[in-house]
Amino acid sequence: MNIEKRALLDHAQRCRRVADDLAHREAARRLRAMADVYEARAAQLADEDGSSKPDRHERSRSAGTGDRQN
Repeated sequence: MNIEKRALLDHAQRCRRVADDLAHREAARRLRAMADVYEARAAQLADEDGSSKPDRHERSRSAGTGDRQN
């Protein structure tokens, strides 16, 4: 998991934890909405990582070098 995705998920978790402790309903609702946005951004990062960036092995194969060293 990349650093940016982990940070977004951590922020979402903090927002939810604080929202659960608040007595002010509107503030809690806003924090939960923020958590939803953070989680959606993290999911987008996961989608982008899986579809647009080949992994290390795919890059080396496409370059014709493989995993072997000369």
